[in-house]
Amino acid sequence: MALFLDSCALAKRYLHEGESSRRMRRITGRFDRWGGFVVSSLIEPEVISAFGKYARAQGLHRSHFYRMHRQVVDSFRRDLSNPAFKIVPVTDDEVEAAADLLKAHPEYSIGAADAIHLATALALLAQNEVESPLVFVTADKGLAEAARESGLMVFNPLYQEPEDLEAIAGRAA
Repeated sequence: MALFLDSCALAKRYLHEGESSRRMRRITGRFDRWGGFVVSSLIEPEVISAFGKYARAQGLHRSHFYRMHRQVVDSFRRDLSNPAFKIVPVTDDEVEAAADLLKAHPEYSIGAADAIHLATALALLAQNEVESPLVFVTADKGLAEAARESGLMVFNPLYQEPEDLEAIAGRAA
C-alpha cells in the first residue's frame, strides 16, 4: 500500500500543530512502513511555502521560526530525497485534468494546487503506476471530500489515528 501525501499533510510532519502533527510524524516516521510515499513535484514549493506561512503566523515568536526556517527546509528536503518517496512530475495532462476537475465540480472546496495533487493521484491509479491500494492523505477537509468522491481511500490526520490508516488498508491493528 502506498500513501499519496498532499502538501498540508506532509507539512504537518515538520510543524507543531497538535495531534495532527503527532499523527503525521507517526505515519511518516518509518519510511518503510507503508510501502512508500507518493507526492507530486508540486510538493516541494508548497511545503516550503507552508513553513514560511506558519512562521509568519507565530506573532511574537515569529523571529524564532524565521531563524529555524532554513533548518526545517533542509530537513524536509533530506527526507524528500529518501528513496521511499516517489516524486511524480506534474505534466500538462495533470494540469488539464485538474482544470477539468475544477470545471466539472465547482462544489469542491479546493484550489488549483489541490486539484493538481488529486489529478496526479487519480492518474497514477488509472495508469497502474503505484502499489494498490493507494491512500490519499490530506489534512484539508475540502480536498479529503473531493478525493473520496473521486473514488480514493482517504486518511485525514486531523481526525484519524494511524491505526485507522491500518484499517483502511485492511491490515490488522
